[in-house]
Amino acid sequence: MQKRTGRKTGFILVAAVVCLLGVGSVYAQDYPKSPIQIVIPYSSGGLTDIFFRTISESLAKNIGGTIAILNKPGGGGILGTSYVVNSKPDGYTLVNISAETVTIAAAFTPSMPYDGEKDLTYIAKTSVVAVGVAVRDESPFKTLEDLVAFAKANPRKLKAAGMGIVGTPHMIHGVFTRDAKVEIAYIPFDGGGEVVANLLGGHTDFAFPSIPPLKAHLSSGKIRLLAVCSPKRLSSFPDIPTLAEKGYPKSSFAVALGLGGPKGLPPAIVSKWEEAIDRTLKDPKVISTIEKIEGVVVDFKRGEDYKKELMANAGVFKEIAATMPSKK
Repeated sequence: MQKRTGRKTGFILVAAVVCLLGVGSVYAQDYPKSPIQIVIPYSSGGLTDIFFRTISESLAKNIGGTIAILNKPGGGGILGTSYVVNSKPDGYTLVNISAETVTIAAAFTPSMPYDGEKDLTYIAKTSVVAVGVAVRDESPFKTLEDLVAFAKANPRKLKAAGMGIVGTPHMIHGVFTRDAKVEIAYIPFDGGGEVVANLLGGHTDFAFPSIPPLKAHLSSGKIRLLAVCSPKRLSSFPDIPTLAEKGYPKSSFAVALGLGGPKGLPPAIVSKWEEAIDRTLKDPKVISTIEKIEGVVVDFKRGEDYKKELMANAGVFKEIAATMPSKK
């Protein structure tokens, strides 16, 4: 009797799982029914904002719905990410996921309002973006060596701008100043647009901005690059050396952009988004448009692979954060 009851229970469990999978599949086929919000946890005008607005039209077509970009800056991206973490896992509220709001944030913020590994569903990695060391055209620093020499002679006198207090620019600043043996104040802003505006306005002496928001100002000559924080020189700026070439190889971080949502997104919805993003990033028109955004390179990875990539660097960021003056 017990054996027969056990078989019956097993059959019921299998049937329940099949039903749930069926419901998820039907839900995915019916999705989306209403507009989808992609939250950019930074202010407008920065690299993340520019990138997702650039691909949003094609992305909407491939997902079969309407996409609205919502900027929710604050806390170096933590505020906007928290908003999505606490939203309903129905696929209608998504967020840009990057090291800034996951592993780097955790390295700097022990009391994080969410767990980047457990409280988010990773959908896909979309691209990587180079960061530069930039100055205004009238700056007396013509080379990186000029800047370092002045900083050594004048501790804490220089101010460097960067996006976020727990972002990639902050990490670059920390490692660069440590390895160059200089003291430079770091001034955080909520988005790349603000970083550039404050650099142009003379409120900071130099900056660690992503390349996309600089495009117009580099073309007009209002801003100059002293170096780029990437493994190789950028094809669009072949004469600009990398930080590694200048003797600072550990400062070469690239900013990765991805998409995700709250914990518990239905697998069928995740799969649908993965395919939509893959198709979007393979579209010749999209590729052509992205190539015009200086410093951005398409680098598609499915959600779980992107999550593993980010988590693999978590320990490294904790080690770096522990040595930085801003941590004290």
